[in-house]
Amino acid sequence: MDETKELELECSVKLQDLDLVNEVELTQVAKAMFDLGADPEAVGGVALAAVLELLGFERGLILQVPSNGAETVSTEQVRPIATRKTTGTTGEWAGVQNPEFAVNRTVVARSLVAGRLVLVNDSLLQPNPASEAQHRTVLCLPFDLSDQDKAVLYLDRAPLEEVKEQDLVLLKEFVERCLHIVSRAYLLRELRGLRQNAAGELDEESEAAVETLAEVPVFHGIVGTNPKLRKLFQIVDKVKDNDLNICIVGESGTGKELLARAIHEAGNRREKTFVAENCGAISETLLESELFGHVKGAFTGADDDHKGLFEVADGGTLFLDEIGDTSEGMQRKLLRVLQEGVVRPIGSKETIKVDVRVICASNRDLKTLVERSTFRADLYYRLNVITLTLPPLRERPEDIALLVQQFTDQICAEENISKRFSESALRAMQQFTWPGNVRELRNVVRRVLITSPRRVIARKEVADFIETQRPVAHAGENIERDDGQITLRIRACESFNEMIDECERVILSHALEECSWNKSKVTKVLKIPRQSLYNKIAKYDLQRKWGDEEE
Repeated sequence: MDETKELELECSVKLQDLDLVNEVELTQVAKAMFDLGADPEAVGGVALAAVLELLGFERGLILQVPSNGAETVSTEQVRPIATRKTTGTTGEWAGVQNPEFAVNRTVVARSLVAGRLVLVNDSLLQPNPASEAQHRTVLCLPFDLSDQDKAVLYLDRAPLEEVKEQDLVLLKEFVERCLHIVSRAYLLRELRGLRQNAAGELDEESEAAVETLAEVPVFHGIVGTNPKLRKLFQIVDKVKDNDLNICIVGESGTGKELLARAIHEAGNRREKTFVAENCGAISETLLESELFGHVKGAFTGADDDHKGLFEVADGGTLFLDEIGDTSEGMQRKLLRVLQEGVVRPIGSKETIKVDVRVICASNRDLKTLVERSTFRADLYYRLNVITLTLPPLRERPEDIALLVQQFTDQICAEENISKRFSESALRAMQQFTWPGNVRELRNVVRRVLITSPRRVIARKEVADFIETQRPVAHAGENIERDDGQITLRIRACESFNEMIDECERVILSHALEECSWNKSKVTKVLKIPRQSLYNKIAKYDLQRKWGDEEE
């Protein structure tokens, strides 16, 4: 087997093993191919071989066309990046000059102008005046090689029958997946050419592009290059296979459940069930039923036996979010399960043995809650064997562009659209503090992608959208604002007065944190008298976590 065949075979294996939904992984595969010596021609050849086999076309080409080649496409403008034809079609092109590159340039031009797939089921193709015109079914689909360069996937065959609708669906899936690899390989080659021409000195923007394309670290779905995040991944890699309970700490929206799921997927419990429950979102009675289960007739409405989440997650992982919002009674029951490894469904006298790794999370400082006697110390030490702290998005601005790209790929695939953000739009997002963290970033990306009429989203669209979504000054961990409405999350309370007090405490706490404990600013933001602020701080025993207070 010669070197070219070996290379094509290796590329084919990589394509077959690829999770084609994740463009970050597509980028990594393109770089891996390139490092092995595969240029866009070799990668494109593998891609063409796949589509010819898939759709039954006889000949395929990937043509590079300048961005100004729209209305007409001349012979000089078209430069084949890759060509491939199936066995047995050579005779049809006998006597034709350059039969590999003969294309219907009118159809190519139409697809470029329309910016979409163009299919002609009976097209006359005459490569040169001396040759005989041939009837061919021609299919062209344009795509971007880079910001400046365009390309066209060109397929043709004898018009035996019309191309079916399901063939077009398969082709669309193929383009969304495999042609990304071709464009990435092309861009990497162009950037390497720039580096060589400039004696190894790229301008800052091109260097950033190389870093983004070539080395995008992914840890079980979590994207990031921030040193704090990378250190976190190293810790997870060390503890993933043991049964130590883990406590994840971080602000709302930082991705605590995503990290918990990554720990599960990385460890030896990955084949079993991962279950998540938000302890602060439901009442204590319902939470007890959800976690431990109940038997038929245990209470009104219990018409059937219900298996609890501890039992569902047996052998796997149970993620308990907002553990700090649970009541003292629920904390006591959780401690018993963790100590004895058994659960007893509501209304049952029998216990069920379970083997569950518990990962908990809280956006409130559990240690502070222990000091205030609102969280059991024994449960805290049982849960907090390993502590993982997720940094807020404002502390990892270098990851924003990577996250935007990841969200854009996912959302465009879901919504069947093709859009991207301009460099200036990305810079605008990197300059924003994102109080809602990764969750807020994803929501903004989704809304802009869906509502924008542009294919390339400009800075102004993003800046205006961020400004309209800017939270109020006291929005924070348990307070979220969306479309003019404020969502306030508090722990479960027994009485109406306790609920009111808890709402007031949360609002005051976050207003103080957002204003860096500058009480003059807080009184202006909340529009309350200064003495009332002091009284409420004393009433709720609010304390600053660090530094001296600012007046």
